[in-house]
Amino acid sequence: MAANERWVLCRNTSLILAYGSNLLWERMEGRCPDAEPVGTTVIPGYRMLFKESMTGAYCTVEQDANSFVPAAVYRISFVDEARLDRAEGCPKYYYKREFFLPVFTMDGKKMRGRKSCIAYVLRENRMLGEPSDEYYRIVERGYAEWGFDDAILQKALSDSIGSKAAEKWLKKHSRKGNT
Repeated sequence: MAANERWVLCRNTSLILAYGSNLLWERMEGRCPDAEPVGTTVIPGYRMLFKESMTGAYCTVEQDANSFVPAAVYRISFVDEARLDRAEGCPKYYYKREFFLPVFTMDGKKMRGRKSCIAYVLRENRMLGEPSDEYYRIVERGYAEWGFDDAILQKALSDSIGSKAAEKWLKKHSRKGNT
């Protein structure tokens, strides 16, 4: 491959932030076969919430100066980005928001400069909601795969349905109760 061909390939990709179900590599790979894990970052000044869509309550991010959301960073092709748009219901339910963030590679080294990364954000007018057990477990498995603190995921549940309801939900849906 000639040098200019490599340049074209690099220009035909996007860096995508995964903070919900797309954290789970199996899911991301199924949606975006060309996806390549790049590393991790955090989205400062945002918190994660669960909000209602047509088929359930799903992860989104919303501004909150006192919070941050951990995210995996994937490089995907424009073809895969179109696939992901369809899977995420973009632009009807989710829209794309660009963040300029420091990115840490898979071996923990900080990449030079801030990188333009795209996140899918559920439209703000959506109501807060309770995720299905299946969806929550997918996100939870993604958190475990990336080594993220699941206290952030539990806080998202609490912020979305209330702390007492979240405590009951977590007890009801605990792995011990499901075995």
